[in-house]
Amino acid sequence: MWNEKFKLWIRASRLFSITASGIPVILGGVLAVQAPEFNMGYFILSIIGIIFLHVAVNLLSDYDDFINKVDTKDSYGSSGIMIEGLLTPKEVRKGGIILFFLAGLIALFFSYKRGIVILILVIIGAISGYFYTGKPLKLKYRGLGAPVVFLTFGPLMVLGAYYLQMQEFSLKAFLVSIPLGLLTTAILHVNDIRDIQYDKRAGIKTLSMFVGIKNANLIYFSLIILSYISVIIMVFFKVIPYWSLICLITLPIGIKNIDRLRKSKGSSDAIAYLDQETAKLQAKFGILFILSILVSFVI
Repeated sequence: MWNEKFKLWIRASRLFSITASGIPVILGGVLAVQAPEFNMGYFILSIIGIIFLHVAVNLLSDYDDFINKVDTKDSYGSSGIMIEGLLTPKEVRKGGIILFFLAGLIALFFSYKRGIVILILVIIGAISGYFYTGKPLKLKYRGLGAPVVFLTFGPLMVLGAYYLQMQEFSLKAFLVSIPLGLLTTAILHVNDIRDIQYDKRAGIKTLSMFVGIKNANLIYFSLIILSYISVIIMVFFKVIPYWSLICLITLPIGIKNIDRLRKSKGSSDAIAYLDQETAKLQAKFGILFILSILVSFVI
């Protein structure tokens, strides 16, 4: 019984998505790994904390989408746990709040050890996460999902993880956060493209609905391509090592995803799992990006 319940919570957590937050935090820490100030304990705890926060946001956003009738039996969003009646909305919300609380405890510890700046960054991240779909801001429902995801999963996480180690901000940390922020935004954006008809039915507004399907597709194409262009530019200006060009081996996956969206012609069925495929692209790209920086330290 407990084993089955555990499997339900794993499904509800949507663990496939945690690379979107884990990789930026790892990258921020890796940028400081050679410094005498680097603290491995803080590094590991920061990864645990961001996973707690990310899963909490997954659960709470699923709860909000279910309550607001954004996710229904015929839509593709969420884990489907509440729609199938496997967990109650009350259980899912409670799980999200507990994980939010645990992430908050870790944040308070870091704030005590590293100062007010960490606390400010954490508060910004917590507000962005909780009010992504939560009342009263409902950021996603007002077409602000994409910019919030870019800022949170790009600069905020990388800079925060770097500051945790070094007690200072870095232009390099900001710049290297850009390609990851772009790819993570692409995950959310293609999800919104797929769900346009369901979101419209629920009476909410996303960026894809504001700009129209053609422009929404163009934005997705741009997010993917610009992530690679940004790496090339940073290598050219020696912001990152030439080893980082290894990320380009994932470009065919990006092109394949772009082509799938282009051929879908507005069909939700044709891109039912394109958000997950984009998440896999972000994970592969991010892992190679991190490895390229680590290799540059020893070669």
